[in-house]
Amino acid sequence: MEIIFNIADYLPSTITTRVAIEEIRQNLDTSLCKTVVFNFKKIDFISRAFADELLHFVEKNNIKAHFTNTNSVVKQMLDAVNKNRNQRNNGFHNIAITHFQEKEQLNQLLSLI
Repeated sequence: MEIIFNIADYLPSTITTRVAIEEIRQNLDTSLCKTVVFNFKKIDFISRAFADELLHFVEKNNIKAHFTNTNSVVKQMLDAVNKNRNQRNNGFHNIAITHFQEKEQLNQLLSLI
């Protein structure tokens, strides 16, 4: 059995802080099921900090996570943070890098900040 967690039911369309993970922590009972579909419908932007906290939460709770309805900005942020998490070296500080194919994608991201 899997749980579908609609993020927009608990958080705004622009998620910019690590603290936002508390809303998920308080509203998702991970003891019921270890497979969770995080639905990003109506979420326009997530910060690197939130993406890192979300992936840490998933890992810490041994959740088999699926991310659905991610727009290109959200998907790129999750991918960049996940890539950096896998390549971490305690002697260095890694920064997520996002590449844009078109100037309009960058403008869209910047308009959400």
